[in-house]
Amino acid sequence: MKTGSNGLSYPFDNRPNPGELIEVGPGIYWVRMPLPISLNHINLWLLEEQDGWTLVDTGMATEITKALWEEIFSAHLKNKPIKQVIVTHMHFDHLGLAGWLVGKWGATLCMSRTEYLSSRVIINEIKSDPPETTVAFFRTAGIEESIVDEFKVRFNDRGDFVSQLPSHYKRLTDNQMLQIGSLQWTVIIGEGHSPEQTCLHCKSLNIMIAGDQILPRISPNISVRPDEPEANPLQHFLHSCESLKNRLDKDILILPSHGDPFYGAHLRLQDIINDHKKGLQDLLEFCSEPRSVAEVFPILFKSKINIGNMVIAVGEAVANLNYLVNSRELVVDIDSDGIARYKQT
Repeated sequence: MKTGSNGLSYPFDNRPNPGELIEVGPGIYWVRMPLPISLNHINLWLLEEQDGWTLVDTGMATEITKALWEEIFSAHLKNKPIKQVIVTHMHFDHLGLAGWLVGKWGATLCMSRTEYLSSRVIINEIKSDPPETTVAFFRTAGIEESIVDEFKVRFNDRGDFVSQLPSHYKRLTDNQMLQIGSLQWTVIIGEGHSPEQTCLHCKSLNIMIAGDQILPRISPNISVRPDEPEANPLQHFLHSCESLKNRLDKDILILPSHGDPFYGAHLRLQDIINDHKKGLQDLLEFCSEPRSVAEVFPILFKSKINIGNMVIAVGEAVANLNYLVNSRELVVDIDSDGIARYKQT
């Protein structure tokens, strides 16, 4: 058992190599797939049943990930099929190969309703040019026109990382009970990082498959999307963090989508809440003068913002600003150049 600098405990000395599995609980296997982005891996979970397997999340739709799945199918499934594919939420590192896997195995796709319907909208949207409202969202944020132009050129690139979803699915809802093999799992819905993210809690083993709702070393991106520019996802996320503290045992083992499995959920949730509240206070003080979204980047982010991370940076900055607008601590006005400026009330 290793203890990290943040006080969390990590029970596993090793991580699974590509194409391999590590058993982290009875019939619960850890799979780790590479990602072609700065966040270079995702954890996926295989749950064994008597006559098949349930898979939780899929990885991106890349040829490397498909080949690694084929290795796992050949070496580790014990001649049993994939029966269910549970996708925690709509982001392509979790969803990307869902359509391919469902088609290959004739499996059932299981998701919350909002995540499934949002996924279908996004997959369809990125087949064409970005909507003018999406482009306007970034211009209003004060993003340089050259970066906006590059965003428009790259808008369709994400389509390479996702397979087409099936036209039907099985809906997952909060507190729903799922019998998977000999284990009973309870669906816990978390909000903020995505609208209706599915976590799976096994009370008998005191384990939760957490998706991106709680991560050991980084806070999940909390973003406003261009199609709902006045949304307040940070409020929903902080509420979910508080709710999880009440619903989960202090000694629960968390199986996150990024980073290593860990103990210390309550400590981690409180650290995330505290970090966001400090960031909000710093942002509020910085907005003693009118500030654009782009101008608050140095307050919120340590790294330089470029075309590669601009979309999530704008989304997260607007999420923080919208939180303060909704709490009536900031007001926002559009200046003569069409740029939104935020200032203390």
